[in-house]
Amino acid sequence: MNRILTGLILLLITAAPASAQSTDIGARLDAKLSNLSIQGMEIEGVLADLGKQAGVDIVLDDDAIDCLPWGKQTRLSDLSITSASLRSVLTQITDSLGFTFNARDGKIVLSALEPLKRLRRRPTWDEVKLLHQLTEKDYATDTFANLKIQYRITSKVDAKAMLQRQLEQSGRGSISQMLETATAALNWVWFVEEDHVVIRSMEAQVAVKLARPVSVRYSNVPLSQILNELGEKADVLVTFEPGMMLKLPTSTAQSYTLLLQSVSIRQAIELICAETGLKYEIRTDSVHMALSDAAIADPGKAATAATPRTSPYAAKITMPSSEGGYTLEFLVRTDELPPDILEARGQMLQELIQKVRKEIAPAQPAANAPGK
Repeated sequence: MNRILTGLILLLITAAPASAQSTDIGARLDAKLSNLSIQGMEIEGVLADLGKQAGVDIVLDDDAIDCLPWGKQTRLSDLSITSASLRSVLTQITDSLGFTFNARDGKIVLSALEPLKRLRRRPTWDEVKLLHQLTEKDYATDTFANLKIQYRITSKVDAKAMLQRQLEQSGRGSISQMLETATAALNWVWFVEEDHVVIRSMEAQVAVKLARPVSVRYSNVPLSQILNELGEKADVLVTFEPGMMLKLPTSTAQSYTLLLQSVSIRQAIELICAETGLKYEIRTDSVHMALSDAAIADPGKAATAATPRTSPYAAKITMPSSEGGYTLEFLVRTDELPPDILEARGQMLQELIQKVRKEIAPAQPAANAPGK
């Protein structure tokens, strides 16, 4: 009994600081601010001034900068504060940007709403304004009928009719809330683009996230860690077939090397699959990794494919598609190039090195003429 009481007391003591911290931030959000005038200031400066007066750190989350029209240089419109709470001021600011805020780790953190994040680029002010309107207006059938919507659903279905039926079952709320509820039920997502709303499948959205370019350097790292970190960079969950890693050679599963420069996350995963005998599948909310059919049929092929490549990358071949809609990039290792190309590459590198050395060499002082 004494042990149980001791454990309970320790649990309460451990939990107390977090609860007190949350209460403290809540109190600061509801505290009244003195007179404050904001005139054309950059957003980080505004948040710093508000935080200083309220006694709490107010920051943007890691992805917020890329969801602002002008990034860090985004300036807020003039705003005069007279005896208003921090909560009301932040609500006014975030509503105008398509953002929200919450308490996190003793700070107040501003983050973009999902429809802005799904753009995967900085929005225009017109797109921010459209999102604000959709967030403010209550859903009504006649109002929604006037909204421009582009359906990027590849399957042969009546997407418009499906969405309308789902909206009728989604209760009440703003247009933004109703769209979020209805599209999620259909395994779709939505976002604003120019003067309209775009709707596409969750699988397509995952594919867009995987197009993010990255540069990575992993040396003798567990393969599962590499795949999980690539997923984190794309903001996509990576799942694994049970027992998959146990079927790979230990040298690959526990000590994999991956060196890539400016390639998409999807290309990185495809390279890993090519070298290890794995395959991947894009699902509605994740990327699933499993052994390829060939590796299952012949386990020896997986072991052969998974043999670590020690040859470094020597070149990147870029090829635009015939339609011009996309670009193909191929990474080439030194052992994949013929001897004459390798020799020409070496000569080009030496010429480039000599040129750079001349450019960075310090200027020599002019010599004095004899007798002077």
